[in-house]
Amino acid sequence: MSTHVELRAPMRGEAAIAVAVAPLGTIANDPLDAGITIRAGALAVPSPSARPLGLQSSTIETLVRLGADAAALFVAGAVIRPAASLAVVWALIILASFAAAGLYGRRLRLSALDDVPAILLGSVIGLVAMSLAHGPHFPRAVLGAALAGSLVALARGGAYLAIRRWRCSGLLRRDTVLVGTRSRTAELVSRIDAHPESGLRVRGVLGTRPSGLAHLPICAEVADLPDLIGSGVVDTVIVGDASSKEERRVIEALRTCLAPAEIFVLPRLSELSTASHDEIWGVPFLRLKQRRPRAQMAVKRFADVVVAAGALVAVSWLIGLAALAVRLEMGPGVIYRQERVGLNGRRFQLLKLRSMRPLPADSSSEWAANADRTGRVGAFIRRYSIDELPQLLNVIRGDMSLVGPRPERPEFVDQFGNEFPSYVFRHRVMVGLTGLAAVEGLRGDTSIADRAYFDNWYIEHWSLWLDVKIMMRTASALLKGTGG
Repeated sequence: MSTHVELRAPMRGEAAIAVAVAPLGTIANDPLDAGITIRAGALAVPSPSARPLGLQSSTIETLVRLGADAAALFVAGAVIRPAASLAVVWALIILASFAAAGLYGRRLRLSALDDVPAILLGSVIGLVAMSLAHGPHFPRAVLGAALAGSLVALARGGAYLAIRRWRCSGLLRRDTVLVGTRSRTAELVSRIDAHPESGLRVRGVLGTRPSGLAHLPICAEVADLPDLIGSGVVDTVIVGDASSKEERRVIEALRTCLAPAEIFVLPRLSELSTASHDEIWGVPFLRLKQRRPRAQMAVKRFADVVVAAGALVAVSWLIGLAALAVRLEMGPGVIYRQERVGLNGRRFQLLKLRSMRPLPADSSSEWAANADRTGRVGAFIRRYSIDELPQLLNVIRGDMSLVGPRPERPEFVDQFGNEFPSYVFRHRVMVGLTGLAAVEGLRGDTSIADRAYFDNWYIEHWSLWLDVKIMMRTASALLKGTGG
């Protein structure tokens, strides 16, 4: 007997859960396997107990590899028998080198031979560390390095064998949708199906799909992607040769995703591509960096507080002198508070040294600085961005970061958001005292589209080193007096 069931639950916006269920009693481990079809504009959300391990599979695979490496190093240490404290430090140094080389990141193609160069490098680093500690016992250090490298390679081979079997059994699978792969959709689905050891399982094609793939349970549009990911229906997306219009929709959809997902892109001229980060039976894939690890964001916040506090102490004399000059030129009201929009649209009071005389009561907000209201002191402190220094307090308080998109006033956020669709995505991260757009010269009355582009580029390519580079460029610009 076939039954149609419609379930509803609150989702983002107007989305609801609507599913078509095949014969009763067939729903076992996965609702999608049981005949549930997800139509465009509707979502089916499996219960947590019915979902495969999905994104957790990355953590499990990492722990399996880490455990195999640690076990191999333990055996190697037992053979060469260094001091206990030295053995721990030696193992941690090697494991850290493996992590730096990316040996614990999830990959579609698993091969211990691919890891051999990084394993050898880690063993050499361990050799150097052991030699420095052992001194005259250099032969023992060489033996430890050779043994560690060999045992790690063997252990990894065994770990990969186990992971591939778990992937093939569906235990560590990743439910996947394809976007913009019109010219080779059927071929790509066939390759993925023929190689379940990749851990991927195609569940649907967003947009128009070939008739030969009508059996896939997910039938939705690109606009449904955030809800598909957020509901847990899929956790991996493969983007192919999308049209420019379709590509823009994919970018906007991925930027609105609140839940993490693994994103792969098929490079153009894939048969000649040398930039492949991964592959499935000869088909290269580029993995897009999505969300930053919480540990890195915690380090960023810690660095913000420490650096901002130190900088505030160091420049307090400069702020005092500038405040006195402003007071003498413009009278009372040295500190200027202005409402700005920060992370996720939250509003806060931004602090500045006043550099312009107040607007008349019946005037509307001005977008750029008005030379008629800026005195000699105001022009000087704006030129060298001294008026921005009180925002170090905003950083310490948690309203801002040292580096991020520059905050704007609410009325202009609304205006620019309506005119430039990509502008609203700037608020995915904490706003900053300085930013990539600012050091690229996009300050004052400059292109909003260009600002939004560079701000989003910063968000999607963020790293701690990128923040350091932007701060160094900011310091250089301040010394040149290019503010204003």
